[in-house]
Amino acid sequence: MEKGAFRKQQIARLSQISAEERLLQESSLQQQLFASPVWQQAQVVATTISSGLEVATQPIIEQAWAAGKQVLIPKTLPHRQMAFMPYTADSQLARTKFGLFEPTTGPTIDKSAIDLILVPGLGYSQNELARIGFGGGYYDRYLADYAGTKLTLALREMAFDHAEWPVDEYDILLDQLLVAKERVDHEH
Repeated sequence: MEKGAFRKQQIARLSQISAEERLLQESSLQQQLFASPVWQQAQVVATTISSGLEVATQPIIEQAWAAGKQVLIPKTLPHRQMAFMPYTADSQLARTKFGLFEPTTGPTIDKSAIDLILVPGLGYSQNELARIGFGGGYYDRYLADYAGTKLTLALREMAFDHAEWPVDEYDILLDQLLVAKERVDHEH
């Protein structure tokens, strides 16, 4: 399936998850992330301000602040480039033409200073650790020479055994993929 068709199919699948199911899965992902050594050791964490279909990042941002980590969020630049800037409770944000919130001012943090990037996307493969994003290519360009940890949190509907979309040589593979665990109903 070509990438455009796969993206459309994924957006449809993700928009059908109930709010309750989404919260359960996000809670599972937060528990896994916060327990991971890579999170515990990271001082500087880059993430996004999530939009509707993505795994919610606000609880993660708040946990990072509470743990004394520096949080960075991306600002898109011309020519499909992006930069990460500090994000605090006082940051001024503006909505982009893509409908995403970005910092309006602030220093650009050198990518060598970023310990962990939580990479967004629509689908991920568990064996290759490939990802399919929203089609802009911003992350593939940024991550091409990034040496820190590239980690993704995936709802079960985002995780595939193998890539069901074409993986190109310029697609950057993840270092770690955390997938929401199946719900276990406790027996009484």
